[in-house]
Amino acid sequence: MLTKEQVNKIKKELSDEKDRMPIILSALGDPGKFRIFKLLMKHHDICVTDVANVFDITVSAASQQLRVLEMLELVEKMRMGQMVCYELKKSTRTVKQLIQFISNTIY
Repeated sequence: MLTKEQVNKIKKELSDEKDRMPIILSALGDPGKFRIFKLLMKHHDICVTDVANVFDITVSAASQQLRVLEMLELVEKMRMGQMVCYELKKSTRTVKQLIQFISNTIY
């Protein structure tokens, strides 16, 4: 059994963590966002209109899905004139881990 000091130490450690993984996994639990993430794993610099065309959704819907992934720092946005394109933020540890996990998962 844990002592009171050990319990307090664990509580402090848990409250200090900025663990975003549950939020990220929740977002990727959405089939649309997950499919977009997988698309970006295979293709770089995908524009919003391309995502909309690939998945037969509106540009607005594609933009909203990508915006969530951007807010979670999984993708980064690039402007190319009037076009807005995205790519995975492969420099981050989280994205690297997700790519490895998804790549090793058998469907």
